[in-house]
Amino acid sequence: MRRLLPVFSLVLVLALAAPAAAQQPHSLTPAALGELERSCPSDAPLRAAQHALAQVDGDTLSENWEQITAVDPYFTLRLKDEKVTDQKETGRCWMFAALNLMRPAAAKRLGVADLELSQNYLFFFEKLEKANLFLDEVTRTKDRPYSDRTVEFLFKQNVQDGQNWLGFVQLVDKYGVVPKEVMPETHSSSHSRHVARVLGLRLKRAAMEIRRAAAPAEAEAIRLAAMKDVYRILAINFGTPPKEFSWRYETRDKKLTAARTYTPQQFYREVVGTVLDDYDCFYSVPTLAFDRKYEIDLDKVTSDGGNLYFVNIPLEAMKDLARKSLQDSSAVWFGCDVGQESNSGSGLMAPRLYDYESLYGTSFRLSRQDLFETYTDVPTHAMVFTGMDVADGKVKKWLVENSWGESRGRSGYFTMLDEWFDDYVQAIVVHRKYVPPQLAAVFKTQATVLPPWDPMYGRLR
Repeated sequence: MRRLLPVFSLVLVLALAAPAAAQQPHSLTPAALGELERSCPSDAPLRAAQHALAQVDGDTLSENWEQITAVDPYFTLRLKDEKVTDQKETGRCWMFAALNLMRPAAAKRLGVADLELSQNYLFFFEKLEKANLFLDEVTRTKDRPYSDRTVEFLFKQNVQDGQNWLGFVQLVDKYGVVPKEVMPETHSSSHSRHVARVLGLRLKRAAMEIRRAAAPAEAEAIRLAAMKDVYRILAINFGTPPKEFSWRYETRDKKLTAARTYTPQQFYREVVGTVLDDYDCFYSVPTLAFDRKYEIDLDKVTSDGGNLYFVNIPLEAMKDLARKSLQDSSAVWFGCDVGQESNSGSGLMAPRLYDYESLYGTSFRLSRQDLFETYTDVPTHAMVFTGMDVADGKVKKWLVENSWGESRGRSGYFTMLDEWFDDYVQAIVVHRKYVPPQLAAVFKTQATVLPPWDPMYGRLR
């Protein structure tokens, strides 16, 4: 036994030392720097690239012209084009896309050529509800340290622009909708940076006072005073939302109707008529188990509403739902990572749209799984599918109605290649009638709750 002890000790020392050795940092010594420098000789290709990138943006320089010119503008199925809307300098894509989904049915019911619903009206209540939710959560977590991750999340999110389909449903169910001319855009509703900043500062001041409050009554008084200030700030910037309004319109055949008085909730029920609860939300997240229900904590607009929930399904199943909906002349709301391999000038969303490989001489390719694992692929923008191009039974490209005005893409419409869908589309919303019974049943199961800092948190802007 005495002979084995030194051997055992040596093995133990080596076992403990091996991981430490593997974790040693790689110092950029002069020798290491020399090796890197020698790998990058100042040859003609390098100098040409340096000259170009000193004067031109890298994305512009690496645009794949063959890819751009190879895509034609035609679609085998195209729903009626609507007048393209413009969210301008705001994070309201989720709201614009959802309203764009609703308005064709309302226009048809009224017999008008086009109808735009007020985004400003819902924006007012989105900010008001988010402020209320923030202060409620600050009160709930007031005894936690600032290092607590939920507290950190609350102070970082506050009332920033961005939400998702379920947030839109909560707002419309509670407040209804109005025509755009009843509550039109203001400069602040179209350029939200200022109002988000002043609201954030006022709410954070209230949050600090609530956290220091000695009694619940004191905290409640602080919350109420802050909410009154929030309402006033919103009214100054967006205007005061109507409780009821008188409205008339001109039909497609130029007949002027008599004026009628509505409440926003009444207008939504009687004129718009879309039952939002009949729509289901699906995600395809490869890092989560498929055919299961999930919800994201605090991913909501109203304090008294539920969190975002969805069923996670394979990518092909999500495509199949979108295709069935379009074949039945129903547009599809969807969420994606719009900044990836897309060009707002041409309106093209295509893999290899930027040929970085040729410019830099190395590969940048990541699989869909890799994109999600590395937090590279997150939902940033919502739009609407209004068509598709099918050949040999397969969708080759998708027609996208955006909300960036008519100057982007082809009069506001974008073209998404199906391969781009493979990498960068995370979510869709379709009417329940297109959902198979076995998939619909998953919505009735208990959801797995994900934390509010999950990458799929509603950041669509």
